[in-house]
Amino acid sequence: MKLFIATIISITFFGMFMAFADETSETAPPKVGDIAPDWTLQDAEEKAHALKKLRGKVVFLIMGNRKIRKEDDKWAEAFQKAYGENEQVVAYIIGDLRSVPGFIPKGFIRGQLKKNPPAVKFLLDWKGAVHKRYQTEKKKPTLYLISQKGTIVFHRKVNFEAEIYTELKKEIDKLLKMPETERK
Repeated sequence: MKLFIATIISITFFGMFMAFADETSETAPPKVGDIAPDWTLQDAEEKAHALKKLRGKVVFLIMGNRKIRKEDDKWAEAFQKAYGENEQVVAYIIGDLRSVPGFIPKGFIRGQLKKNPPAVKFLLDWKGAVHKRYQTEKKKPTLYLISQKGTIVFHRKVNFEAEIYTELKKEIDKLLKMPETERK
């Protein structure tokens, strides 16, 4: 009987330890040179957008939350001004919506985005899963530039700065100038 009780206690503690280890261990954020982790998110019209389906295009991600929306918008507006007509490059703001109070309906949030749309498509990360995986900053936009092959080529956690934007633009232009054979 004592052996049975000791076994049950051991299994319980082992299970608690494993659960704690799972909660505290995080995967490292993706870095330059890594393949960008895939995601599928909806926009305000409830249309799904998947990173995997964007292969062959340059993808600029602006990841933020409602408290830094003005900074996200600055990046989006600068991008749209330079590349809005170019079909080979696309940008998204991915909004971390975990901080939206639960009593506010999702339809209300979507409606507000439709009334006041940002310069680029806004994707809704309701549970913050993409933000957790990419380990985004809460006080500054987290930026990722992804090549046509799906590789991260630029990453910053920064408010809008002309110098950083110039650096980003150089990376985008370099990717757009690559021969077609090197893009795939």
